[in-house]
Amino acid sequence: MIKVATYDIIRELHFNKGLSKREIAKRLLVHRNTVTRALEREDNEYLLTVEKEKPVNGNFIDRIKVMLEENSNTRKKDRLTKTRMHELLQEEGYDGSYSAFTYQVRILEEELGINAKEAYVKLDHGGGVLQVDFGEMTVMDGGYPRKIIVFCAKLSSEKAEFIQAYPRQSTEFFFDGLIRSFGFYGGVPRKIIFDNLKPAVKEVLEGSERVLQDEFLKFKSFYCFEAEFCGPGKGNEKGLVENLVKYTRNNYFLPHIDFKGFDKLNDSLYTKCWNKMQEKKVNNISWYQALKESLEDNFLPIKGGHFDHATLTTAKVDSYQLVNIDRNRYSVPINYVGKKVDVKIYPFEVKIIYKGKLIAEHERLFSKDKDQLEPYHFLDLLMMKPRAYDDALVIKQWRLPKEFDNYHRMLQATTKSKSKELGNL
Repeated sequence: MIKVATYDIIRELHFNKGLSKREIAKRLLVHRNTVTRALEREDNEYLLTVEKEKPVNGNFIDRIKVMLEENSNTRKKDRLTKTRMHELLQEEGYDGSYSAFTYQVRILEEELGINAKEAYVKLDHGGGVLQVDFGEMTVMDGGYPRKIIVFCAKLSSEKAEFIQAYPRQSTEFFFDGLIRSFGFYGGVPRKIIFDNLKPAVKEVLEGSERVLQDEFLKFKSFYCFEAEFCGPGKGNEKGLVENLVKYTRNNYFLPHIDFKGFDKLNDSLYTKCWNKMQEKKVNNISWYQALKESLEDNFLPIKGGHFDHATLTTAKVDSYQLVNIDRNRYSVPINYVGKKVDVKIYPFEVKIIYKGKLIAEHERLFSKDKDQLEPYHFLDLLMMKPRAYDDALVIKQWRLPKEFDNYHRMLQATTKSKSKELGNL
Protein backbone atom coordinates (compact mmCIF):
# COMPACT_ATOMS: atom_id res chain seq x y z
CA MET A 1 0.00 0.00 0.00
CA ILE A 2 1.34 3.44 -0.98
CA LYS A 3 1.98 5.73 1.95
CA VAL A 4 0.64 9.28 1.80
CA ALA A 5 4.14 10.82 1.74
CA THR A 6 5.32 8.48 -1.04
CA TYR A 7 2.18 9.22 -3.07
CA ASP A 8 2.85 12.94 -2.75
CA ILE A 9 6.54 12.71 -3.76
CA ILE A 10 5.81 10.49 -6.79
CA ARG A 11 3.20 12.90 -8.17
CA GLU A 12 5.42 15.91 -7.49
CA LEU A 13 8.46 14.38 -9.24
CA HIS A 14 6.40 13.40 -12.28
CA PHE A 15 4.00 16.29 -12.77
CA ASN A 16 6.19 19.08 -11.37
CA LYS A 17 9.75 17.97 -12.12
CA GLY A 18 8.99 16.00 -15.27
CA LEU A 19 10.79 12.79 -14.25
CA SER A 20 9.93 9.49 -15.91
CA LYS A 21 8.38 6.56 -14.12
CA ARG A 22 11.64 4.63 -14.34
CA GLU A 23 13.66 7.48 -12.83
CA ILE A 24 11.14 7.96 -9.99
CA ALA A 25 11.14 4.22 -9.18
CA LYS A 26 14.95 4.26 -9.12
CA ARG A 27 15.19 7.28 -6.84
CA LEU A 28 12.53 6.14 -4.36
CA LEU A 29 13.44 2.43 -4.45
CA VAL A 30 9.88 1.40 -5.29
CA HIS A 31 8.42 -0.80 -8.01
CA ARG A 32 7.45 0.87 -11.27
CA ASN A 33 3.89 -0.45 -10.84
CA THR A 34 3.68 1.47 -7.58
CA VAL A 35 4.64 4.65 -9.45
CA THR A 36 1.99 3.90 -12.07
CA ARG A 37 -0.76 3.44 -9.45
CA ALA A 38 0.16 6.69 -7.78
CA LEU A 39 0.04 8.62 -11.05
CA GLU A 40 -3.25 7.06 -12.17
CA ARG A 41 -5.10 7.77 -8.90
CA GLU A 42 -6.51 11.28 -8.85
CA ASP A 43 -8.17 10.89 -5.42
CA ASN A 44 -6.22 11.00 -2.19
CA GLU A 45 -8.35 8.58 -0.19
CA TYR A 46 -6.65 5.86 1.78
CA LEU A 47 -7.87 2.91 3.83
CA LEU A 48 -6.08 2.79 7.14
CA THR A 49 -6.83 -0.91 7.49
CA VAL A 50 -7.55 -3.62 5.01
CA GLU A 51 -9.78 -6.49 6.12
CA LYS A 52 -8.49 -9.88 5.11
CA GLU A 53 -10.76 -12.74 4.25
CA LYS A 54 -11.22 -15.38 6.94
CA PRO A 55 -11.46 -18.75 5.13
CA VAL A 56 -12.12 -20.52 8.45
CA ASN A 57 -15.61 -18.97 8.54
CA GLY A 58 -16.68 -20.45 5.20
CA ASN A 59 -18.60 -23.51 6.40
CA PHE A 60 -20.10 -21.68 9.38
CA ILE A 61 -21.39 -18.47 7.77
CA ASP A 62 -24.98 -19.76 7.51
CA ARG A 63 -24.88 -21.03 11.09
CA ILE A 64 -23.56 -17.68 12.39
CA LYS A 65 -26.31 -15.92 10.44
CA VAL A 66 -29.00 -18.06 12.10
CA MET A 67 -27.51 -17.45 15.56
CA LEU A 68 -27.53 -13.68 15.00
CA GLU A 69 -31.14 -13.65 13.79
CA GLU A 70 -32.32 -15.77 16.74
CA ASN A 71 -30.37 -13.65 19.19
CA SER A 72 -31.77 -10.37 17.85
CA ASN A 73 -35.34 -11.69 18.26
CA THR A 74 -34.71 -12.68 21.89
CA ARG A 75 -35.59 -10.45 24.84
CA LYS A 76 -32.74 -8.01 25.47
CA LYS A 77 -31.96 -9.36 28.93
CA ASP A 78 -31.64 -12.91 27.57
CA ARG A 79 -29.42 -12.17 24.56
CA LEU A 80 -26.10 -13.97 24.19
CA THR A 81 -22.84 -12.06 24.20
CA LYS A 82 -20.41 -12.44 21.29
CA THR A 83 -18.08 -14.38 23.58
CA ARG A 84 -20.80 -16.88 24.50
CA MET A 85 -21.85 -17.29 20.86
CA HIS A 86 -18.22 -18.03 19.93
CA GLU A 87 -18.01 -20.66 22.68
CA LEU A 88 -21.23 -22.35 21.50
CA LEU A 89 -19.96 -22.34 17.93
CA GLN A 90 -16.70 -23.97 19.03
CA GLU A 91 -18.75 -26.79 20.60
CA GLU A 92 -20.19 -27.36 17.13
CA GLY A 93 -16.69 -27.74 15.63
CA TYR A 94 -15.75 -24.18 14.73
CA ASP A 95 -11.97 -23.73 15.12
CA GLY A 96 -11.68 -20.07 14.15
CA SER A 97 -10.35 -17.44 16.56
CA TYR A 98 -12.59 -14.95 18.34
CA SER A 99 -11.41 -12.12 16.05
CA ALA A 100 -12.23 -14.22 12.95
CA PHE A 101 -15.69 -14.88 14.39
CA THR A 102 -16.41 -11.21 15.22
CA TYR A 103 -15.18 -10.21 11.75
CA GLN A 104 -17.90 -12.39 10.21
CA VAL A 105 -20.43 -11.15 12.76
CA ARG A 106 -19.81 -7.51 11.76
CA ILE A 107 -20.35 -8.34 8.07
CA LEU A 108 -23.56 -10.28 8.74
CA GLU A 109 -24.95 -7.71 11.19
CA GLU A 110 -24.55 -5.00 8.58
CA GLU A 111 -26.13 -7.23 5.96
CA LEU A 112 -29.10 -8.10 8.22
CA GLY A 113 -29.46 -4.61 9.71
CA ILE A 114 -28.90 -5.95 13.23
CA ASN A 115 -27.54 -3.70 16.01
CA ALA A 116 -27.57 -0.68 13.73
CA LYS A 117 -26.83 2.39 15.80
CA GLU A 118 -29.71 4.83 16.17
CA ALA A 119 -29.13 8.57 15.87
CA TYR A 120 -30.67 10.86 18.49
CA VAL A 121 -31.65 14.50 18.52
CA LYS A 122 -30.42 16.43 21.53
CA LEU A 123 -33.43 17.96 23.28
CA ASP A 124 -33.92 21.13 25.30
CA HIS A 125 -37.28 20.97 27.06
CA GLY A 126 -36.88 24.35 28.77
CA GLY A 127 -37.75 25.12 32.38
CA GLY A 128 -40.39 23.41 34.47
CA VAL A 129 -40.18 19.97 32.81
CA LEU A 130 -39.98 16.93 35.09
CA GLN A 131 -38.91 13.40 34.10
CA VAL A 132 -40.27 10.56 36.24
CA ASP A 133 -39.53 6.83 36.52
CA PHE A 134 -39.40 3.91 38.95
CA GLY A 135 -36.37 1.75 39.70
CA GLU A 136 -35.97 -1.54 41.57
CA MET A 137 -33.46 -1.67 44.43
CA THR A 138 -32.31 -4.35 46.88
CA VAL A 139 -31.97 -3.77 50.63
CA MET A 140 -31.16 -6.07 53.55
CA ASP A 141 -34.20 -6.59 55.78
CA GLY A 142 -33.45 -8.63 58.89
CA GLY A 143 -30.43 -10.16 57.19
CA TYR A 144 -32.33 -11.14 54.05
CA PRO A 145 -32.39 -9.37 50.67
CA ARG A 146 -35.62 -7.53 49.89
CA LYS A 147 -36.75 -5.82 46.70
CA ILE A 148 -38.17 -2.32 47.01
CA ILE A 149 -39.26 0.29 44.47
CA VAL A 150 -37.74 3.77 44.25
CA PHE A 151 -39.59 6.74 42.73
CA CYS A 152 -37.13 9.01 40.90
CA ALA A 153 -37.83 12.50 39.51
CA LYS A 154 -35.44 14.98 37.86
CA LEU A 155 -36.01 18.43 36.37
CA SER A 156 -34.65 18.71 32.82
CA SER A 157 -33.37 22.29 33.02
CA GLU A 158 -33.05 23.08 36.74
CA LYS A 159 -31.57 19.57 37.39
CA ALA A 160 -32.94 19.19 40.93
CA GLU A 161 -33.65 15.56 41.89
CA PHE A 162 -36.21 13.92 44.16
CA ILE A 163 -36.14 10.28 45.34
CA GLN A 164 -38.47 8.26 47.60
CA ALA A 165 -38.77 4.54 48.36
CA TYR A 166 -41.94 2.41 48.34
CA PRO A 167 -42.81 -1.27 48.71
CA ARG A 168 -44.63 -1.44 45.37
CA GLN A 169 -45.21 0.33 42.07
CA SER A 170 -48.98 0.79 42.34
CA THR A 171 -51.24 3.81 41.90
CA GLU A 172 -51.22 5.17 45.46
CA PHE A 173 -47.39 5.08 45.60
CA PHE A 174 -47.12 6.67 42.14
CA PHE A 175 -49.38 9.56 43.17
CA ASP A 176 -47.66 9.88 46.55
CA GLY A 177 -44.24 10.24 44.88
CA LEU A 178 -45.55 12.96 42.56
CA ILE A 179 -47.28 14.87 45.37
CA ARG A 180 -44.15 14.76 47.53
CA SER A 181 -42.01 15.92 44.61
CA PHE A 182 -44.33 18.92 44.09
CA GLY A 183 -43.85 19.83 47.73
CA PHE A 184 -40.07 19.40 47.45
CA TYR A 185 -39.84 21.67 44.40
CA GLY A 186 -42.31 24.23 45.75
CA GLY A 187 -44.64 23.98 42.74
CA VAL A 188 -46.12 21.76 40.03
CA PRO A 189 -43.95 21.45 36.87
CA ARG A 190 -45.78 22.64 33.74
CA LYS A 191 -44.95 19.35 31.96
CA ILE A 192 -44.10 15.86 33.22
CA ILE A 193 -42.53 13.16 31.02
CA PHE A 194 -43.46 9.58 31.93
CA ASP A 195 -42.71 6.10 30.76
CA ASN A 196 -45.81 4.06 29.92
CA LEU A 197 -46.43 3.19 33.57
CA LYS A 198 -49.50 1.10 34.39
CA PRO A 199 -50.78 3.55 37.05
CA ALA A 200 -51.00 6.18 34.29
CA VAL A 201 -51.51 4.37 30.98
CA LYS A 202 -54.34 1.93 30.30
CA GLU A 203 -53.45 1.30 26.65
CA VAL A 204 -50.66 2.38 24.27
CA LEU A 205 -51.98 3.35 20.84
CA GLU A 206 -50.10 4.34 17.68
CA GLY A 207 -47.60 7.19 17.90
CA SER A 208 -48.04 9.37 20.96
CA GLU A 209 -51.70 8.46 21.55
CA ARG A 210 -52.51 6.90 24.92
CA VAL A 211 -55.63 5.75 26.74
CA LEU A 212 -55.10 7.00 30.29
CA GLN A 213 -56.29 5.48 33.55
CA ASP A 214 -59.33 7.23 35.04
CA GLU A 215 -57.59 7.92 38.35
CA PHE A 216 -54.59 9.41 36.58
CA LEU A 217 -56.89 11.68 34.56
CA LYS A 218 -58.43 12.93 37.83
CA PHE A 219 -54.98 13.50 39.29
CA LYS A 220 -53.76 15.30 36.17
CA SER A 221 -56.89 17.48 36.05
CA PHE A 222 -56.45 18.43 39.71
CA TYR A 223 -52.87 19.67 39.25
CA CYS A 224 -53.27 20.83 35.59
CA PHE A 225 -49.85 19.69 34.34
CA GLU A 226 -49.20 18.52 30.77
CA ALA A 227 -48.39 14.80 30.52
CA GLU A 228 -46.05 13.44 27.85
CA PHE A 229 -45.29 9.74 27.37
CA CYS A 230 -42.20 8.13 25.88
CA GLY A 231 -42.39 5.77 22.94
CA PRO A 232 -42.34 2.05 23.88
CA GLY A 233 -38.75 1.00 24.53
CA LYS A 234 -37.51 4.59 24.11
CA GLY A 235 -35.98 5.22 27.52
CA ASN A 236 -33.59 7.71 25.91
CA GLU A 237 -36.51 10.16 25.65
CA LYS A 238 -36.20 10.60 29.41
CA GLY A 239 -32.48 9.92 29.69
CA LEU A 240 -31.93 12.20 32.69
CA VAL A 241 -34.15 10.19 35.02
CA GLU A 242 -32.89 6.89 33.56
CA ASN A 243 -29.40 7.96 34.61
CA LEU A 244 -30.75 9.06 38.00
CA VAL A 245 -32.09 5.54 38.63
CA LYS A 246 -28.61 4.12 37.94
CA TYR A 247 -26.97 6.82 40.09
CA THR A 248 -29.39 6.08 42.95
CA ARG A 249 -28.63 2.36 42.84
CA ASN A 250 -24.84 2.83 42.70
CA ASN A 251 -24.56 5.61 45.28
CA TYR A 252 -27.41 5.10 47.74
CA PHE A 253 -28.13 1.35 47.66
CA LEU A 254 -24.76 -0.32 46.98
CA PRO A 255 -23.44 -2.06 48.95
CA HIS A 256 -26.89 -3.16 50.12
CA ILE A 257 -28.06 -1.02 53.03
CA ASP A 258 -29.85 -2.25 56.18
CA PHE A 259 -33.56 -1.52 55.87
CA LYS A 260 -35.03 0.04 59.03
CA GLY A 261 -38.41 1.10 57.70
CA PHE A 262 -39.64 3.33 54.91
CA ASP A 263 -39.90 6.39 57.17
CA LYS A 264 -36.20 6.40 58.03
CA LEU A 265 -35.13 5.50 54.50
CA ASN A 266 -37.24 8.24 52.92
CA ASP A 267 -36.03 10.82 55.43
CA SER A 268 -32.45 9.88 54.47
CA LEU A 269 -33.18 10.10 50.73
CA TYR A 270 -34.93 13.46 51.17
CA THR A 271 -31.89 14.85 52.98
CA LYS A 272 -29.53 13.59 50.29
CA CYS A 273 -31.63 15.23 47.56
CA TRP A 274 -31.83 18.51 49.49
CA ASN A 275 -28.08 18.64 50.15
CA LYS A 276 -27.25 17.78 46.55
CA MET A 277 -29.56 20.54 45.32
CA GLN A 278 -27.61 23.06 47.42
CA GLU A 279 -24.17 21.82 46.32
CA LYS A 280 -24.51 21.01 42.60
CA LYS A 281 -24.38 23.76 39.98
CA VAL A 282 -25.85 24.42 36.53
CA ASN A 283 -24.87 27.49 34.50
CA ASN A 284 -22.66 28.63 37.42
CA ILE A 285 -25.52 28.73 39.94
CA SER A 286 -26.74 26.06 42.36
CA TRP A 287 -29.60 23.76 41.42
CA TYR A 288 -31.56 25.37 44.25
CA GLN A 289 -31.05 28.87 42.83
CA ALA A 290 -31.93 27.69 39.31
CA LEU A 291 -35.15 26.18 40.65
CA LYS A 292 -35.98 29.31 42.64
CA GLU A 293 -35.54 31.53 39.56
CA SER A 294 -37.69 29.18 37.43
CA LEU A 295 -40.60 28.73 39.83
CA GLU A 296 -42.60 31.82 38.92
CA ASP A 297 -42.53 31.35 35.14
CA ASN A 298 -42.40 27.58 34.71
CA PHE A 299 -44.26 26.02 37.65
CA LEU A 300 -47.92 26.00 38.67
CA PRO A 301 -48.80 26.89 42.27
CA ILE A 302 -49.75 24.03 44.59
CA LYS A 303 -53.43 24.15 45.47
CA GLY A 304 -54.56 24.59 49.05
CA GLY A 305 -55.68 20.98 49.49
CA HIS A 306 -53.87 17.87 48.27
CA PHE A 307 -55.40 15.31 45.93
CA ASP A 308 -56.76 12.37 47.93
CA HIS A 309 -54.62 9.65 46.39
CA ALA A 310 -55.98 6.70 48.36
CA THR A 311 -57.08 3.52 46.62
CA LEU A 312 -60.79 3.02 47.40
CA THR A 313 -62.48 -0.30 48.07
CA THR A 314 -65.29 -1.82 50.14
CA ALA A 315 -65.27 -4.76 52.54
CA LYS A 316 -67.42 -6.56 55.11
CA VAL A 317 -66.49 -6.86 58.80
CA ASP A 318 -66.33 -10.52 59.84
CA SER A 319 -67.34 -12.04 63.19
CA TYR A 320 -63.80 -11.53 64.55
CA GLN A 321 -64.15 -7.74 64.07
CA LEU A 322 -61.70 -7.90 61.16
CA VAL A 323 -61.75 -6.39 57.67
CA ASN A 324 -59.81 -8.27 54.97
CA ILE A 325 -57.79 -5.73 52.97
CA ASP A 326 -55.04 -6.46 50.45
CA ARG A 327 -54.30 -9.97 51.84
CA ASN A 328 -54.16 -8.77 55.47
CA ARG A 329 -56.72 -8.12 58.22
CA TYR A 330 -57.47 -4.94 60.19
CA SER A 331 -59.66 -4.59 63.30
CA VAL A 332 -62.70 -2.36 63.91
CA PRO A 333 -64.88 -1.80 67.03
CA ILE A 334 -67.36 -4.56 67.97
CA ASN A 335 -70.53 -2.70 66.98
CA TYR A 336 -69.54 -2.84 63.28
CA VAL A 337 -69.48 -6.66 62.99
CA GLY A 338 -71.35 -7.73 59.84
CA LYS A 339 -71.42 -4.19 58.44
CA LYS A 340 -70.22 -3.19 54.99
CA VAL A 341 -67.51 -0.52 55.22
CA ASP A 342 -65.54 1.73 52.88
CA VAL A 343 -61.75 1.47 52.91
CA LYS A 344 -59.15 4.03 51.89
CA ILE A 345 -55.72 2.51 51.25
CA TYR A 346 -52.94 5.08 51.47
CA PRO A 347 -49.24 4.31 50.88
CA PHE A 348 -48.52 3.68 54.55
CA GLU A 349 -51.88 3.71 56.34
CA VAL A 350 -55.38 2.25 56.05
CA LYS A 351 -58.57 4.14 56.98
CA ILE A 352 -61.87 2.31 57.50
CA ILE A 353 -65.08 4.32 57.18
CA TYR A 354 -68.74 3.54 57.93
CA LYS A 355 -71.43 5.88 56.58
CA GLY A 356 -68.92 8.71 56.25
CA LYS A 357 -67.50 8.25 59.78
CA LEU A 358 -63.90 7.19 60.37
CA ILE A 359 -64.13 4.12 62.63
CA ALA A 360 -60.56 2.75 62.45
CA GLU A 361 -57.11 3.85 61.32
CA HIS A 362 -54.12 1.49 61.05
CA GLU A 363 -50.54 1.38 59.88
CA ARG A 364 -50.55 -0.50 56.56
CA LEU A 365 -49.15 -4.05 56.44
CA PHE A 366 -47.12 -5.20 53.41
CA SER A 367 -46.66 -8.88 54.23
CA LYS A 368 -49.33 -11.57 53.74
CA ASP A 369 -51.94 -13.07 56.07
CA LYS A 370 -51.16 -10.79 59.02
CA ASP A 371 -53.45 -9.11 61.56
CA GLN A 372 -53.30 -5.46 62.55
CA LEU A 373 -55.21 -5.36 65.83
CA GLU A 374 -56.10 -2.35 67.93
CA PRO A 375 -56.57 -3.57 71.55
CA TYR A 376 -59.16 -0.93 72.44
CA HIS A 377 -61.44 -2.36 69.73
CA PHE A 378 -61.71 -5.61 71.72
CA LEU A 379 -62.12 -4.43 75.34
CA ASP A 380 -65.93 -4.53 75.26
CA LEU A 381 -65.88 -8.08 73.88
CA LEU A 382 -63.32 -9.25 76.46
CA MET A 383 -65.49 -7.87 79.26
CA MET A 384 -68.32 -10.03 77.97
CA LYS A 385 -66.03 -13.05 77.53
CA PRO A 386 -63.39 -12.78 80.29
CA ARG A 387 -62.29 -16.42 80.05
CA ALA A 388 -60.93 -15.67 76.56
CA TYR A 389 -58.57 -13.03 77.94
CA ASP A 390 -55.48 -15.22 78.48
CA ASP A 391 -55.51 -16.70 74.99
CA ALA A 392 -56.75 -13.66 73.09
CA LEU A 393 -54.39 -12.88 70.22
CA VAL A 394 -54.88 -9.15 70.66
CA ILE A 395 -53.74 -9.34 74.30
CA LYS A 396 -50.68 -11.42 73.39
CA GLN A 397 -49.72 -8.85 70.77
CA TRP A 398 -50.43 -5.88 73.04
CA ARG A 399 -47.16 -4.51 74.36
CA LEU A 400 -48.14 -3.26 77.79
CA PRO A 401 -45.73 -2.21 80.57
CA LYS A 402 -44.68 -4.94 83.01
CA GLU A 403 -46.81 -3.39 85.76
CA PHE A 404 -49.94 -4.50 83.86
CA ASP A 405 -48.68 -8.10 83.73
CA ASN A 406 -48.06 -8.08 87.50
CA TYR A 407 -51.51 -6.62 88.12
CA HIS A 408 -53.09 -9.26 85.87
CA ARG A 409 -51.36 -12.09 87.76
CA MET A 410 -52.61 -10.66 91.06
CA LEU A 411 -56.18 -10.57 89.72
CA GLN A 412 -55.85 -14.16 88.52
CA ALA A 413 -54.62 -15.30 91.92
CA THR A 414 -57.47 -13.52 93.69
CA THR A 415 -60.03 -15.05 91.34
CA LYS A 416 -58.68 -18.59 91.84
CA SER A 417 -58.65 -18.12 95.62
CA LYS A 418 -62.29 -17.05 95.65
CA SER A 419 -63.22 -19.98 93.41
CA LYS A 420 -61.67 -22.45 95.90
CA GLU A 421 -63.53 -20.88 98.79
CA LEU A 422 -66.80 -21.18 96.94
CA GLY A 423 -65.98 -24.82 96.19
CA ASN A 424 -65.33 -25.60 99.85
CA LEU A 425 -68.62 -24.05 100.82
